[in-house]
Amino acid sequence: MFSGTVFIPMQLGFDINTAIFFSGVSTLLFFVVNRGRVPAYLGCSGSAVAAIMSISGYKYQPGVPNDNIAAVQGALIVLGIVYAAISLIVHAFGHKWVEAIMPPVVTGAIICGIGLHLMTSSFQQATSSFFDGVMAFVTVVVIMFFSVYAPSPFLRRLCILLGTIVSYVIYLICGLVNAGPRIDFSNIVAQPWVRPPIVHWPVVFQGQAISTMIPLVIVFLAENMGHLKALSAITETSLEKYLGNAYMGDALSIILCGSVGSPPLTTYAENMIVLSVTRIYSPLVIVSAAFIAIVLGFFSKFGAVVSSIPAGVFGGLTIVLYTIIAITGVRIWMDNKVDFSDQRNMFVGGIPVAIASVMQTQLKINHFELDGIGVSTFLALFLYQLLFAGEHIKTWLRQRRQLSDTLP
Repeated sequence: MFSGTVFIPMQLGFDINTAIFFSGVSTLLFFVVNRGRVPAYLGCSGSAVAAIMSISGYKYQPGVPNDNIAAVQGALIVLGIVYAAISLIVHAFGHKWVEAIMPPVVTGAIICGIGLHLMTSSFQQATSSFFDGVMAFVTVVVIMFFSVYAPSPFLRRLCILLGTIVSYVIYLICGLVNAGPRIDFSNIVAQPWVRPPIVHWPVVFQGQAISTMIPLVIVFLAENMGHLKALSAITETSLEKYLGNAYMGDALSIILCGSVGSPPLTTYAENMIVLSVTRIYSPLVIVSAAFIAIVLGFFSKFGAVVSSIPAGVFGGLTIVLYTIIAITGVRIWMDNKVDFSDQRNMFVGGIPVAIASVMQTQLKINHFELDGIGVSTFLALFLYQLLFAGEHIKTWLRQRRQLSDTLP
């Protein structure tokens, strides 16, 4: 689960130690809200990357922090409050209405679109220079090698971490023999071994930032529901009835993260993969991992080492991460046997993904602003309701007819 806890926050310029520390705190909060019934470790989903980069204007540079997160924090707090309100509605009326609004063809399109949308910035970062492009290619190849040829399933699941370490060493050697730029270790030397996580204050509530962030609530609703269904299949336990609690756990985590200056921490797909491989669902193991993360968050040298990863290596790494996100959306379609010979599914699934992959500018209407992910999300929801409206009306009329037939 290293990538969601460390690498995505690093791309956003957040303090690594703060992200690690609050991933542990957020996991414990989620554990308490769900009373230990939903096995999940919280990390940073790739869904929020584009919105945060748009609001803060940050582009990744090794060792350079994001100093413009105050408006991001305010937007996250508002997002968390809206998310919490929806969780209360789910508590009151059940979760079936969420599934009706966001069936698999919609959720798959949203998540696949996120991965493809983020791929553009990763590719630009990976090819900022010829040497960076070469190292990005090397990083992708090394990660794929570990993923396919590592001798054990455990090592194959560590492919991203191992591939990053090997590529980092290759980059370091190239610098030492003057075959490429040298890695700057000055920040690592300057950092103390131990320091408390950095908390950012004050928080700024900015209308444009909030309008950019709010559409993510739909993405998080879809992701969390998909994760809970995956957990139900993995653990062979019906967990859908806890969806309201899971939403509330995510929402409170986002509010906490916005208050302290951490990236938004929610349930995310890599957690499901780890659980499916290890077959360890014990709440005590997840709680132990959370406490380890809290302790690790105080070791600032660790965060400094991670922050020194060169742009080329990091670009290759994020290409892999966002490919995994895109394929996760495709797997939702496959697992739920979405029929793309049905023209309606083809349009609902295809058009939003295409828009997300090519739209790298903002849609601005007065103070309301949407990026490619936000536009594709609303488009997927709208197209589904538009194209399946006739079927929904027929179903409703049939149910009314059946009900009237049963009445005396």
